[in-house]
Amino acid sequence: MNNEVQQEISLDTTDCYANRPTIESIKNQEGSIIMIDNVNYGIQYGGRYNLLLPCNLPSSLNKTHTQVSFSGMVKETTLNEMMAGQPFVLTTCSILK
Repeated sequence: MNNEVQQEISLDTTDCYANRPTIESIKNQEGSIIMIDNVNYGIQYGGRYNLLLPCNLPSSLNKTHTQVSFSGMVKETTLNEMMAGQPFVLTTCSILK
């Protein structure tokens, strides 16, 4: 994609999934904000974890099809959990043009 950054987003980078181990870091990926269900928005991208569920996604980004560049920490899930997406903590996020 390599789109131009339109706006840097201010994030609360406190680990809101602190009780879950970090299993992987994702750096400088591009994706699209999608509405998962009535209360959850996520980031869909072409990586190993197709749908990320960021616990610190600002409400200003709750707009389907917003293109973003992002980095963050993928958090562990257990086999018996049913989650809308892979738990994720954003460390950087920018809206793309």
